[in-house]
Amino acid sequence: MDIQFQRIYNLIKNDILRLTYVYTKNISDAEDVTQEVFIKLYENMNKFVKETDENIKKWCVKVAVNKCKNLYFSSWKKKICLFLEFKTNKSSQTNNLYEDLNECLFKLSEKYRVVLVLYYYEGYKIQEISTILNLNESTVKQQLKRGKEQLEKLLIEEEDYGFQGKHC
Repeated sequence: MDIQFQRIYNLIKNDILRLTYVYTKNISDAEDVTQEVFIKLYENMNKFVKETDENIKKWCVKVAVNKCKNLYFSSWKKKICLFLEFKTNKSSQTNNLYEDLNECLFKLSEKYRVVLVLYYYEGYKIQEISTILNLNESTVKQQLKRGKEQLEKLLIEEEDYGFQGKHC
């Protein structure tokens, strides 16, 4: 069991951390949630003996999403966010498209950001995202469409890369 856990951990740890960071916008919170996900996985490894790696990953993604939501709605988080201001540190001379894409992604509302990450970064299908987030498939499709439109508008505003008039 420990060998299987270690293998799964090494396989999906970066994906789970990226997902939790997208939700929390804070690396410390993302690391905390990721740790909680893997603790829960370790405690439940006996249930996953015959499961595929992909099914285990889906379970971990669902746990991560739920834990992020719990963190977001916790009273402590609401109170502390009143006093803290999270800002991105962007150099005015950044020439990295990936950084700008991530920055634009973080400007989107959470519902669009998470669906886009699950679909494009993690490669989940609409039906799988629907299951993970407990949403109707039509809702996921609509959020993907609107998220892409908003992301495209943000990227078009980035003059450094000549996105004006081009589709991403």
